[in-house]
Amino acid sequence: MPKIAAANIEEHIRNQGKRILDAAQDLFTTRGYQGTDMADIAESMGLARNSLYRYYSNKDHILVAIVRRDMVPFFDQFNAIEHLIADPKERIDAWIGLQVELAAGPCNAMIRMLGEIPQNTGELDKEISMLHESPMRVLRDAVDQVLAGTGRDLHLVTVMIAGMVRAAVGVAMEKELSDVCIEELQHSIGRILTAG
Repeated sequence: MPKIAAANIEEHIRNQGKRILDAAQDLFTTRGYQGTDMADIAESMGLARNSLYRYYSNKDHILVAIVRRDMVPFFDQFNAIEHLIADPKERIDAWIGLQVELAAGPCNAMIRMLGEIPQNTGELDKEISMLHESPMRVLRDAVDQVLAGTGRDLHLVTVMIAGMVRAAVGVAMEKELSDVCIEELQHSIGRILTAG
């Protein structure tokens, strides 16, 4: 029976899970996602590879767990935007700022690596799409409030705004123009919301 370095099994499992995510994140950052496999992660921790499979079925699930963990502060901020900013247009502006901050922040590299996971992975696709639910709900609710009673397609406008933000954030990261990006997005999205 292997020794555990914790007060109880549950704490040991939590600690080991955190160690796995930290080790994988270091390897993904230095070697790249494609350049890292489960054996590398296990070796960096001094574990047998089959021990990792008790926690995660493959490195794709490890990457999603890293992104989820690193995004917790942003999820909290999205929820705060939703509950603390009454004006929906101001909420959208705050949402834009937070999206740009997220993209320019340290977890962006891991988020980008999600694109390296093969598509059509079933359960994993659901896990990845769940990462978008909270931020999109905040945007959708604000757009719904701004455009209520206008007869406009609320879903289409929400998806358009999200797409604009994704595209602009990519440019901002390449050119380190996050302040310019935020201002231009707020201006352009404001025009979309007030269009007749």
